[in-house]
Amino acid sequence: MWLYLLAHLALAQDVGPSVLTVDEAIDVDGFLAEEAWENAESVTDFVRFQPTAGDAAPGTTEVRFLQDERYLYVGIRITGSETPIRARVSPRERINDDDQVGVYFDTFHDARSGYIFYLNPLGIQQDLRTSNGAWNASWDTAFRSRGHVTEDGYELEIAYPWRSLKYPSVDGPQDWGVILTRKIPAEGAKYAYPQLEAGHPRLFSQAATLQNVQPSASGSGLELIPALTAAQAWPREDGSTDGFDRWNEVLRPSLDLRYGITPDVSVTATVNPDFSQVEGDVSDVRVNPRFAFQFPETRPFFLDGFEYYEDRTGSLYTRSINAPISGVKVSGREGPVSLGVLNAIDRTPLASFHSDGTPGFNAEDVAGRMASNTAVRARVDAFDAGYVGVSFADKRLLGTGSDTSSVGAGVFDAGGLDAEIPLGGRWLTGGSTHHSMVGVAGEAGDWGMVNAASLSRATGVGTGFGVSGRDITPGYRNELGFAPQSGLTTANTFVNHTFAPDSIVDKLVPEVSVDVAEERDGDHLYFANGSTDVQLAGTHNFEVEAGVGDQVEQGVQASAWYTTFDYAADWGPLFKLNPSVTRSVVLDYTALVPADAIQVEWDSSLRPTAGIRLDTRASWEQVDPRTTGPAGQAASAHLVRNRLNWQFSREVGLRVVAEYTNGSAFNQQLRSSALFTWYKVPGTAAYLGYSETTDLAVGGRVDRGAFAKVSVLLRP
Repeated sequence: MWLYLLAHLALAQDVGPSVLTVDEAIDVDGFLAEEAWENAESVTDFVRFQPTAGDAAPGTTEVRFLQDERYLYVGIRITGSETPIRARVSPRERINDDDQVGVYFDTFHDARSGYIFYLNPLGIQQDLRTSNGAWNASWDTAFRSRGHVTEDGYELEIAYPWRSLKYPSVDGPQDWGVILTRKIPAEGAKYAYPQLEAGHPRLFSQAATLQNVQPSASGSGLELIPALTAAQAWPREDGSTDGFDRWNEVLRPSLDLRYGITPDVSVTATVNPDFSQVEGDVSDVRVNPRFAFQFPETRPFFLDGFEYYEDRTGSLYTRSINAPISGVKVSGREGPVSLGVLNAIDRTPLASFHSDGTPGFNAEDVAGRMASNTAVRARVDAFDAGYVGVSFADKRLLGTGSDTSSVGAGVFDAGGLDAEIPLGGRWLTGGSTHHSMVGVAGEAGDWGMVNAASLSRATGVGTGFGVSGRDITPGYRNELGFAPQSGLTTANTFVNHTFAPDSIVDKLVPEVSVDVAEERDGDHLYFANGSTDVQLAGTHNFEVEAGVGDQVEQGVQASAWYTTFDYAADWGPLFKLNPSVTRSVVLDYTALVPADAIQVEWDSSLRPTAGIRLDTRASWEQVDPRTTGPAGQAASAHLVRNRLNWQFSREVGLRVVAEYTNGSAFNQQLRSSALFTWYKVPGTAAYLGYSETTDLAVGGRVDRGAFAKVSVLLRP
């Protein structure tokens, strides 16, 4: 009973500012010149919460709110800055190294989900979505913003179209949750209104109340994004080093459609989508991998509204949908119920990457077939800021040509329940159960399940704690998710404490943890770990971590250990770097013998001018088995990736990527690409791109291609 009572303790929200209604539209030019701004109520009480709780923000920070029939406006004025303002012309989203203001809206005022907008002093935009602790950093929407730097600060004007947001379908004024932040990178500090606790598991439970919000009652209406892509490619068929074997030409029309049925429920569809403008993944150059690599999703159709599909089991991993021909989604919420429904037809489905294989989804099964992918997720708000959710997934291979039957093809079905219960303050518990059936149509399939539970106190203030466990039966598979292994039981626990010394050390966080993985066949992995994280002067972060453990793989036992040193620093507006070194003894999964391993990584960012940014990622890894003979040959891999962005204006930029890879298990390759971009708002853009891959081992070009794409956002 006491757990139930704790779960229903609601955090009181501060009564915040009121939105002033205006009759005339605001000119969003970055200057707070209209008289209405002076008449609006001002928020000024900003207090530091990162790296630790502290004093008020330097100078004066003022934020005001206005509204009319089409827009919610936010005006920001900062004066009396004690450090030089960082404001660079950058591509949309890439402003994390600049001074920033953050505007957070909990439009349903339920402390569960919300919109987060960051802007640098020039009005360059970044936007995110969060729901029940799940973050979608690649969510994009259309809004307007402009800003300019003043003698001792900056001014910003922002206009959010009502149709770009989701909110309750109710008559009359609404109350929304609101959080405002100010980031000063020269100090390594963030300030907020109202005062926040760093790392709180339910961010919007700390929000103030934004009063008298009067959004449009018509919903987001219809949005159309037609696009046309022209592509030309010169791939090789025989791997020869002279000339090209064929010339490909593609003219690819596509259409994205979004219709807001109500202000908070919408349907989204895509036909023949083209993702040629999406930057390629960083190559997987691991020397001693055991399982497939999990790549991040970058395709706009799958990112839009993804928070409605996320669950504790990870039952949907959209990168498993390889090349969609079409897709349709319905997502949104009504009252306490949220729903996400997704279906996509994949023209070239991927074979299963499960370590034990999956019936009906091996390379021979998927060759020449298409696949239907369906995911359904429903969630009911409960336990104050918690929830209970149900998920369902279906994947089945389809015939080719006129044969549309799925007889003899793979069939996968799965479903499960999950829940999260806040226990008051920073405490959170949750659990899930997920069941799967996979096989060949018309035949008995394999059944399995995964069960998991966790209890935690969020890290960041005082003592952090977590314990979690998961059990996967041998028959469990997840063709729409990411579950490369079955027949496995895992348990993890950690304890840490955040100290805030009153000295040059801003934050000190020692931590100990234990990880256990036990497989049904007797293999196991046990590790005890310790680490210390130290933050100095706001801009320098050191972390030392070490661990010892025992591993058994296919009956071979090995004692393992590792130690890692990581350093991350902001050396002012010109340079950031993050090198790390790991030395370890591991089990070589190929030779099944202990091996010495070393891994060195380097990430840096150089900003020589206001519009140019060079990001460099480099890694070197070597695994040297402790044995003689052919099995004792050392394996190594190298990667160097440079990404140069030259932003000529807010809308126009050039991105050049060059990546070199070399390893014992693959040839030397050089991958390069260039992308010229005109980007007005999400949906209205034009791209001109070129890419080339060269096999340096034979001295010839492997393939190259070029494309041009244009799209436009229509809101009739």
